[in-house]
Amino acid sequence: AKKKNSSRTIDSKISTVKTIFNFAIAQGYYFQKNPAENRKLQSKRDRLKGGYAIFKEDEIKQVFTADFMKNAQENDPDYYWALVLGVVTGARISEITGLQAHQFKTNVNGTLYIDVEDSKSFAGIREIPVHGMLLKLGLAEFLEGKKEQVFKYTMRLGKGSGNAVGKKFKRHLEEIKITREKLVFHSLRKFANDFFMKNNIEIEPRCQYFGHEIENVNVQVYSRKFTVDELYERVKAVQMKILMLAGIIKTKF
Repeated sequence: AKKKNSSRTIDSKISTVKTIFNFAIAQGYYFQKNPAENRKLQSKRDRLKGGYAIFKEDEIKQVFTADFMKNAQENDPDYYWALVLGVVTGARISEITGLQAHQFKTNVNGTLYIDVEDSKSFAGIREIPVHGMLLKLGLAEFLEGKKEQVFKYTMRLGKGSGNAVGKKFKRHLEEIKITREKLVFHSLRKFANDFFMKNNIEIEPRCQYFGHEIENVNVQVYSRKFTVDELYERVKAVQMKILMLAGIIKTKF
């Protein structure tokens, strides 16, 4: 706290310490009670209230039609495509920047999807269908020739691979004079989820798409997951709406 870490950041660091001690206890290296147990500063309600803000539709237009974004499309395609995938798929920044080439897949029916193999939660390990229009808009060219890591971002000094994107996104917002508090890259994920909800995507496919847990026996035990094709049929029109809203495409195909 003296180093000006927020309560949320402190809780995150404490959670890491707790995990290490739990491992040490389970392996027989430590024989006392976990000193990090029950040390969180924030309640679940506090965390929800203190979370990141959600972009408004006019702000999304402003972000994606700005000269900053147009310049990135030409000169920094890694940043450009991280943002485009962020707003269309709602994937977490670490899920995007950590993508390997083999995680972009097309099934036998021709549906393009991202196979998320690593995430912060079990529900986050999922298959996200992606509108095929993105390939025509330059994604195919961006992916061409890449055999391993897709994006140039790497882990640095203990920071996640998305840290560089987050810093540039902050400069991006400052340049276009979007100054509302708590708007960060994760706000794109929140916007996408909210936009899906406002466009009548039910909670079950929405949670599967965004990688959120559903604490419901009927869903968890008595239902199967939607296939990639079933999910795509539900979300493709909404993905197209986002692409058009953001000005990434100009006319409906």
